[in-house]
Amino acid sequence: MKPIIQIQKKIAPETIEIIKKRHNILRTIAHLQPIGRRGLANQMGLGERVLRTEIDFLKSQGFINVNPSGMNLTEEGIELLTEMADYVKELLDLKNIEEQLEIKLGIGQVNIVPGDSNENPLVKKELGKAAAKVLQRFVNDGDIIAVTGGTTIATIPENLPKLSKNVLVVPGRGALGEKVEIQANTIVAAMATQLGGNYKMLHVPENLSPEAMEKLTEDPKIQEVLQAIRKANILIHGIGDALEMAKRRGTSEENLRLLEKKEAVAEAFGYYFDKDGNIVHQANSVGLRLEDLEKIPLIIAIAGGKDKAKAIKSIAASKKQHILITDEGAALELLKLC
Repeated sequence: MKPIIQIQKKIAPETIEIIKKRHNILRTIAHLQPIGRRGLANQMGLGERVLRTEIDFLKSQGFINVNPSGMNLTEEGIELLTEMADYVKELLDLKNIEEQLEIKLGIGQVNIVPGDSNENPLVKKELGKAAAKVLQRFVNDGDIIAVTGGTTIATIPENLPKLSKNVLVVPGRGALGEKVEIQANTIVAAMATQLGGNYKMLHVPENLSPEAMEKLTEDPKIQEVLQAIRKANILIHGIGDALEMAKRRGTSEENLRLLEKKEAVAEAFGYYFDKDGNIVHQANSVGLRLEDLEKIPLIIAIAGGKDKAKAIKSIAASKKQHILITDEGAALELLKLC
C-alpha cells in the first residue's frame, strides 16, 4: 500500500487532504451520532458551507443518513470507517512512527491512533477503542484484569462488545481522589459487565494516615481483594502528568513542593516518576505494588496528547510496559524527545 500512497502524495496531494477530512467527519459522527450539521461544524472547526458539501457527498455515497434528529452512520459507513483504519495509518505514516517508537522506547508494541487528544477530546474515545481491541485480542477465560482510573481508561468499556468471558476485573489501586465516574471501581464494574465476567471493588478512603491505612488493610474483605489484585495477569493503566495528577487528587502543598523538587514528570498506578523512570514519590493508597508488576505478563499503558509525551517517555524508561496505546500528537512529540 505504501508505494501507492507515495504516488498519491506526489501526483494528487489534494486527494490525500480530502480523504483525511472525510475520514475525520465519519469518525466524529460515529462518536456523537445523532448530531446536527451545526454541532458537527462546531466540533470540527469547519465552516458550515464546507461541511455541507462533504455531508452531501457522504450521503450520496450511502455512508450517512441525515434525519431531523441529526446525522448517523449507515452500516456501509461503519464498514468503511473500519476498512479505512489501516489506510489512514499508512497515509499519516503512523506505522513507521510506531516501529521507530518501539525501538526508541524499548516497548514491544506501540499502537498510534490519528489525532491529538489535547486538541480534540474525541481522540480519547479512539484511544479507548484501540485499547478495547487490544484487550479483546489477548483476554482469555480465567484472566484477572487490573485496571486503574482516569478519563482515557474510562472510555474502554463503552468500546467493548458484549462478551462471555470467565474473567475477574479488579481495580489496580484504591481511591486516589478521582471523580466517581473515572475512578477505578466504576470502570471495573463497567468493564466486567461488557466482558461478561465478575469484578471486585476496593473501598479504601484516600488521604488516610499510614497507620490508619495499615489498620484498614487488615480487614479480611480488603485482604481478599488485594490478593486478587496481586494475582492479576493483565494490567491496563493510564499515564498522567505528575503535578497535574497530584493537584487533581488534592495532594498537600508539602507533597507538591516535594514532587517539584524531585522533578517528577509522570504518574502511573499511584507512583510518581522522574524523567528517567525512577520513582520519586508514592501516593498514600493500596493496591498493586511495583514488585507485583514484574509478575504481570501483559501491561498495557494508555495515554495521548502532545502534553503527555514527557510523562510517557518517563514511564517507558521504567521498562515495565509491554504495549503502549497513544495518539499522533503524543507520538510526534515523543520522536522529538527520544
